[in-house]
Amino acid sequence: MREFCLPFVFFIFLLLYSSELTGQEKKQLIASRFIQPPKIDGRLDDSCWMKASEAVDFVQIEPYNGLPPIFSTRVLVGYDDFALYIGARLYDSCPDSISLELHERDNMGLADYFEMILDPFDDGLNALSFAVTARGVQVDMKMSNRNDFMDESWDAVWNSAVSIDDQGWVAEMSIPYSALRFPELAQQQWGINFKRSVQRKREYDCWNLIDVHKSGTVSQLGILLINDALKSPLRLSATPYLAASTSHNTETVKWNSAYNYGMDLKLGLSKSFTLDVTLIPDFGQVESDKLIYSLTPFEVYYDEKRPFFTEGTELFSKGGLFYSRRIGAEPKGYQQVAMNYDRQQIVSNPETVQLINAAKLSGKNSRGLGVGLFNAITANTWAKITTDSSDLKILTEPYTNYNMLVFEQAMPNNSQISLYNTNVAQPDKNRMANVTGTEVAIRNKRASREIYAMFNVSQEYRKNQEAVTGESLQLSYGKIDGTVRPSASVRVVTDAYNPNDMGYLKNNNEIVSTFNLEYHLFEPNSWRLKWDNIFEFSQFFQYAPFKFSKVELSANSYLTTAKRMTIGGHVNIYPLGELDFFEARCKGHYFQKPWSFNTVFFVSPDYRKKFLVDYNFGVFLHPEWNRFNWWLGFSPRWRIKDHVLLVPGINYDDTYNDIGYAAQLESENNNVIVFGQRRLKNLTTSFDFNYAFNAKSVLVFGMRHYWLLVDYQKYMRLLPNAGLENIAYDGRHDFSVNTFNIDLVYKWNFAPGSELLFIWKNAVYTLFSGDEFDQNYFRNLEKTFNSPMGNSLSVKLLYYIDWQQLTHLKQSWKTS
Repeated sequence: MREFCLPFVFFIFLLLYSSELTGQEKKQLIASRFIQPPKIDGRLDDSCWMKASEAVDFVQIEPYNGLPPIFSTRVLVGYDDFALYIGARLYDSCPDSISLELHERDNMGLADYFEMILDPFDDGLNALSFAVTARGVQVDMKMSNRNDFMDESWDAVWNSAVSIDDQGWVAEMSIPYSALRFPELAQQQWGINFKRSVQRKREYDCWNLIDVHKSGTVSQLGILLINDALKSPLRLSATPYLAASTSHNTETVKWNSAYNYGMDLKLGLSKSFTLDVTLIPDFGQVESDKLIYSLTPFEVYYDEKRPFFTEGTELFSKGGLFYSRRIGAEPKGYQQVAMNYDRQQIVSNPETVQLINAAKLSGKNSRGLGVGLFNAITANTWAKITTDSSDLKILTEPYTNYNMLVFEQAMPNNSQISLYNTNVAQPDKNRMANVTGTEVAIRNKRASREIYAMFNVSQEYRKNQEAVTGESLQLSYGKIDGTVRPSASVRVVTDAYNPNDMGYLKNNNEIVSTFNLEYHLFEPNSWRLKWDNIFEFSQFFQYAPFKFSKVELSANSYLTTAKRMTIGGHVNIYPLGELDFFEARCKGHYFQKPWSFNTVFFVSPDYRKKFLVDYNFGVFLHPEWNRFNWWLGFSPRWRIKDHVLLVPGINYDDTYNDIGYAAQLESENNNVIVFGQRRLKNLTTSFDFNYAFNAKSVLVFGMRHYWLLVDYQKYMRLLPNAGLENIAYDGRHDFSVNTFNIDLVYKWNFAPGSELLFIWKNAVYTLFSGDEFDQNYFRNLEKTFNSPMGNSLSVKLLYYIDWQQLTHLKQSWKTS
């Protein structure tokens, strides 16, 4: 089978040639130099705008790609030594119908918006987006051309204002150079595009055509020429913070108070490179995780929510090696302490590792070479224990140093090549983990096809032990534009490859070959706006020892109707069953599953409606086991007013006759791996409420309860032939898990880059087993509310100080 796998993929590669589309000539705009900059007040009555360069002749992106829009748009562009200035006149024949939905910063909702996309290096790889809604809400993000990735966590400090009049509405922007990075050239050539939306028509327009038949938005920007060698200012800014909090657990009477202070510092080392440092960070105010309990042998992946680790980290997202949740995570010895000692004996057992500081250096030079350097240091983490005989300090996580270095070179045709390395050192353990890799994406001249390759090598070093080395390889080739897009790929991960000290890999020891065929209908007709279809054939193998695992056939379809309802779903079929290499949790033991299939269906109505309901339904069947799994989800969405949004949700998942790992027993000759037939129930309820007072002040409330029931009905042992045999076993492994969280946040952006936060958090986690196990949902909920519950109240003040703005103000005072 191994001999078949790779030739199959490369044979498919040879079938992918087809005719190529002609290129689209890019529009150009020459920016005007302003002697006196405009006042950013949402009006275009400053004299400088009269002579500014003008971008007109917009076209539609959706629904009718390339056709003239229903309303015209005029954008004015100028600059001086301090900033880039944008003025947009967005015509609308019915100004009273402009969508004015109001949300917090970085959330457009369904408001009409104006957006500028800027690529100062004009390499078609990465860009910055600055947008403002008709209600004045700022939205900014970083964009990547590959897969149209968007980093909405990135926040810059810039100025904007809007106004509505009888001709439509006006947006003005001032983007200081301190928010940008650009090459050191005598004349600047930047990629640029402008977009606007008319939400009541669900129309999206742009200046330089974004052809929906092609892949990538950043590679389809127009050109902005600035006939000056811009003087890069001293890019120095600091955001000091003060934080105070008080917390309480219902098991105790005392409230614990804490105070903290620290600073985020940004220093521009040149026009293109920036150093970001966080000193004594405090992340207690971030949103709570949506915790789940995994019955699989795999680690649960949670999104990063800490600002320093989400902002400006796109350069480090190479090879799956930067999973920043590893830094400051739960100490590896935390659970062991919690299990080995009574609660009364544990004086303290920190749930997270203390981050001392972190820094990242990133930028790109005029030749298109991007460089990124990341470093973070965490402190020793100790648990304090008191027993009848002594007091103990147990090291649950040693001092650790995390490093990542990235080089990324832009190449012609929006292609790129990267070289990267991660290193995690724990001197007290005499241990070091190292991963080195390269990533290449090469496109042809017309950006219609792409070859992608990634190769990583992991190495783990321990004192007086031989290094453990593993490899990972991924190759793919495919068509990335047009209606029909075939592609093929192969991924090989050896059994020793392990990037998980700083990265995330679900599992290793695997070979996967895939053929993918996409069929897209972009042209609207009387009943549909667009229709996307994806068909996939995949083969899975164990790498060592080489064994066949499964074949997967899948079909996905997503249809948007002319009435803006989205309907979709997918079907997965495993016709040969699956030889599962991981469920037994023991190397060399396999578990044979019979053939199965699952299907999912969802409906999402037009979000312009004040009230709607999103829902989904699915089933998963193993007919030979009589295993039946079904799930149903509802999420009503009620926009009470333009500034008030209510979104409750309920998802129920029920599985009959599921079979999975239960326990491992030691015997005289070998270990007995016990599996169980079980009933699984999972109910998740949530309630989200957003109230925006204005564009800079918002109240957000979120509540979530997660319940999982695992009820075993009989037990079996795993046989050497990967089958199962009933056994007499009196162990009890039934349990239920409950997590309940409340997050209430008030945020006020009282000045550019500055904010005041008030946060209340409530959290409880329970696991009931043995005599406490109860199948009834409501009794579980009652016991959860009667369990130890954590509460915390905190306030945090951040104030942004920018050297360029201080200098600009000083100059203004001198001339006034």
